Amino acid sequence: MPTTEAPPDSRRAWSLTGGLLWDGLSDGLQDSTLHTSGALIVDAPEGGASILDVSGLTLLPGMIEAHAHLCFNGGADWRAVYDGDTPGGMLLRMAGYARRMLDAGITTVRDLGAPTALVIELRQAARQGLVVAPDLLVAGAPVTISGGHCWFMGGEADGVEGVRLAVRERHQAGVDWIKVMASGGNMTPGSDPTRAQYTVEELRTVVEEAHRHGLRVTAHAHGVEGIRVAVEAGVDGLEHCSFQTPQGSVKDEDLIAEIARRGIVVSPTIVGSLAAMEGTERWAMRANLVRALFEAGCRVVMSTDCGIPNTPHEGLAASMETLRRMSGQDPLAILRLTTSTSADLLGLADRGVLQPGRRADLLAVEGDPTRDLGALQRVRLVMRDGEVVYRDRV
Repeated sequence: MPTTEAPPDSRRAWSLTGGLLWDGLSDGLQDSTLHTSGALIVDAPEGGASILDVSGLTLLPGMIEAHAHLCFNGGADWRAVYDGDTPGGMLLRMAGYARRMLDAGITTVRDLGAPTALVIELRQAARQGLVVAPDLLVAGAPVTISGGHCWFMGGEADGVEGVRLAVRERHQAGVDWIKVMASGGNMTPGSDPTRAQYTVEELRTVVEEAHRHGLRVTAHAHGVEGIRVAVEAGVDGLEHCSFQTPQGSVKDEDLIAEIARRGIVVSPTIVGSLAAMEGTERWAMRANLVRALFEAGCRVVMSTDCGIPNTPHEGLAASMETLRRMSGQDPLAILRLTTSTSADLLGLADRGVLQPGRRADLLAVEGDPTRDLGALQRVRLVMRDGEVVYRDRV
């Protein structure tokens, strides 16, 4: 049976021996012993280091999920569960989902939509060791128009001064990112994903105010209209980027080229339900768009929108395989997206690569994930910040 409770002395010096290693950057695997001390990877073993025999396994950097919703349950009844929660009940559910993600090898999670106070409380509890969870980057309640997409999270703000105040409130609360709903969304009745929710001036105010406080802005943007407004306003990131119009999705090559030219980070949210649609017209259109983003040289991070219907929180590995098939990228390229590339693009210089001086965030899997992403669904060990948090036959 897997061991998911770390022993009291689990954050100590370790030497992981006998296995293969992919460092997050290289083109293949290497024979290597990896050493940790406290929270960090080190280049030589410490005296008294404990030995972990990982023979037959592959070590790789902890995975990064760039778009999660810990406050949703991943089911068709998500809204009823959300509305029926007490604050305490929601916080407990969020902690449970976070733990499931960690046990799947996801050591860093960017939560892009949850009640602000609750998700900050969870982030702090994880960092203080009160709960065992991935390292969390949080945006709190997304900035949205009155009655707009996800208004029920508590982030409604209207007009230039309204959105300016909303950013200030989130900065004061201590968020890591600002999330703004540039377009409507599919999960809010009465909201239109093909239409922009804010003007360029309003979104530019969000960006300017966020940057003044040292925060970056990522924009939920399904529709072409919302994407265009967000790009013109100078956002740092785009979520979904599915180029929807009232007539269906379109490949706007000029807009894609502008996204690439500006270096905007694209988080494509490859949801679990897409895998069942391979061979359909919807699959072909989304795959065409995803390939166009890569071919244009857009800066892409790996994300799933986990928590929404049919997208379990721990399903990152399965979504990586879906993205591989959609994009035409090889497994190694997708692995980089989920480790070193996402760390770089999200401003996390302390992780994403197995090198001395980096955080000891890593997992061990059966098989060679540089050739078969399915190996990521056979996790046998997870270490987060130098602490062994999950073991299965290791």
